[in-house]
Amino acid sequence: MIETTFATWRPRLLRFCSNLLRHGHDAEEVVQDVFTKLLERGVDYDLSVHPEVVLFLMARNRCIDLRRKRAPVTSERLEAPARDDRVAADVAEALAMLPFQEREVLLLTTVDGIGYREVAAILGCSLGTVAARKYAAIDRLQRRLRP
Repeated sequence: MIETTFATWRPRLLRFCSNLLRHGHDAEEVVQDVFTKLLERGVDYDLSVHPEVVLFLMARNRCIDLRRKRAPVTSERLEAPARDDRVAADVAEALAMLPFQEREVLLLTTVDGIGYREVAAILGCSLGTVAARKYAAIDRLQRRLRP
């Protein structure tokens, strides 16, 4: 069962953690920790009903722990991005500048396609809060990316 869960959810958790932490190595570490915890204490977690809630909550909490422990790391590009990469770079930069809570709601609902109810369960907040954070995130992105 854990092999199937790993194969199914690892790519989505890795993408979510990479976008939250903005560092691939840290995201790998978080996802590895989530599945290690599942192997060690699998009976403590019920993945039969809403596995996305359990897995994303575990990953989110670990991401928050890492963010608290480590100072943000910035990396400078040595050369300017190619013209085709400019839009992607602008979107990635705008996404990275969103407040953490808005960014995580946007990633969970839009990128990972998780419903508002499940996102509310993952974040421990109301449906209204999820909707408000997503609206605020989209509004900030639109204002930042507007020419």
